[in-house]
Amino acid sequence: MENRKFRLSYVPLLISRLNEAVMHFRESIKNIINEDFGDGIMSTIDFYYSVDKVKGLDGKDRVVVTFDGKYLPHSEQYTLSGPIWWLR
Repeated sequence: MENRKFRLSYVPLLISRLNEAVMHFRESIKNIINEDFGDGIMSTIDFYYSVDKVKGLDGKDRVVVTFDGKYLPHSEQYTLSGPIWWLR
């Protein structure tokens, strides 16, 4: 039972740190995607990820998280009466 308590408290910390890393670098990631691909987004519908373990330069274990999402270029959406944003 004691081990279960440890596991339950450990998972939210891991998720919190992953979220913190993505949120901290979100503008940089967005800018790099826009510079390399143009104005658009990375799909999370056609999406894969991988988690790998590598050795760092200091010999310690490091985590590599890779997001592999399909690039979707920006496109204006129109109705017969004009752009969709106009209807909101």
